Amino acid sequence: MLLGRHGPLDPQGIRISGARIIGGLTLDNLVAGVGLKLVGCVFEERISAWNARLPWLDLSRSRLPGFQASLSEIDAGLWMTGAVISGSASDSLVGLSGARIRGQFDLGEARITNKSGAAVRAVGLDVGGNVLMSGAKLRGAGSRGAVQLFGAHIGGSLVMSRARIANRSGKALTAAQLRIDGSLMCEGVKASGDDFGGVISLIGARVAGDASFLEAEFITRSGLALDLEHAQVTGKIFLVRAALCSGPEADVACEDPTLVDLNGFAFGALESSPGRAVSWREWLHLVRYHTESYRPGPYQALANAERGAGHDGNARRILIAQQKDIRRRAPEALGNWLTRRFHWLWGVLAGYGYLTRRTAVALLFVLMASGGLGVWAGRVTDGGHHVGERVSSFTSPYGHLCTTVELVGLGLDRGLPLAPTGVRARCDLNPDTNWASVFTVLIWLLQAAIWGLATLALAGYTGLVRKPT
Repeated sequence: MLLGRHGPLDPQGIRISGARIIGGLTLDNLVAGVGLKLVGCVFEERISAWNARLPWLDLSRSRLPGFQASLSEIDAGLWMTGAVISGSASDSLVGLSGARIRGQFDLGEARITNKSGAAVRAVGLDVGGNVLMSGAKLRGAGSRGAVQLFGAHIGGSLVMSRARIANRSGKALTAAQLRIDGSLMCEGVKASGDDFGGVISLIGARVAGDASFLEAEFITRSGLALDLEHAQVTGKIFLVRAALCSGPEADVACEDPTLVDLNGFAFGALESSPGRAVSWREWLHLVRYHTESYRPGPYQALANAERGAGHDGNARRILIAQQKDIRRRAPEALGNWLTRRFHWLWGVLAGYGYLTRRTAVALLFVLMASGGLGVWAGRVTDGGHHVGERVSSFTSPYGHLCTTVELVGLGLDRGLPLAPTGVRARCDLNPDTNWASVFTVLIWLLQAAIWGLATLALAGYTGLVRKPT
């Protein structure tokens, strides 16, 4: 009938409802002139439509052991709404690899259970309209994923709201290099899997519209919940609420177990609910506490995004947080124990080279301490002499007190030997006093601190100190 061998058919196609199909329905290599609608039917064997050409196909609410239509072309659309498909196939129960659907692909409310392989395998699928999986229950097996959309292209949106996807031996959804011209809607989706690479893997995916994971639930015994490595979302992201836990600015460990992979991810606009934008601090919290391990890419990308928006101060804070994270999660990257201690001190004194004003302030305090040490030396007496006194009174029975200005100059002159004030010709430390050596050592320590801070400040301003990544 589809080949037209029994006379012309109604343009509305062949429509059968509630039938029981005994034997196999084979549409391989078929070029049909009209569409086929088999609604609420029961099939004893799977449908095979490999390399078929169909105006449209509707299998809504039907029960069947499988549907294989790889390399097929379907014009108006493929509807499997509410279909029940169960069995045990090593490849997949619904196979659409390399297929092309110019209209819509609807799996809404479908029930697909495969004990040995994927529930849906659609590698390289090209859909001109929307792909609808709302309310579907999809269960599969295998490391490649229960639902496989590798390299697929969707001209509309991928809608998976309230879907249930499960895989006890691998990922729930794998969609590496998926391209979506519309939006990715995963509100209320519940996905469970057991794979280090993530329950839902969107490595290298590109979404032209928004991506929403609001109220989503990810269940995994190992690995990540959501893998967004090298993914690009042009619109806004509504992220799973669990990942945006409270206290995003706290510099403490987060107890929330949700993990995402943001390496290579292109940061855009993130929202936790419609109209509520997520700040860079919440982005930073995700990177620090909701990623599996330390990686420099997300920090650098977030810092570049803030810098591009003209927020240089925010970018510096992000890069400082990166250095703290490297010390917390990847200390071996810094070197030996001594290098790690220097890294910590560098952070305290110079903000890892991003807060050179802090170094300048520390330098100012050390200089003030040098001046104060000189004043203190002038107040300490020993055998009738002051530790810091007039040079002319060194051989006299009693010393002569220097002025406060001279004592301050003495401390600065001792602390900055390459920038002498000339005050030591009139006022200096008396070497014959017992305390002179103590003050000399203290001044040496301050001198070392001054030169160290000056070096850090200069290196920070000129960018001579390489910041580890």
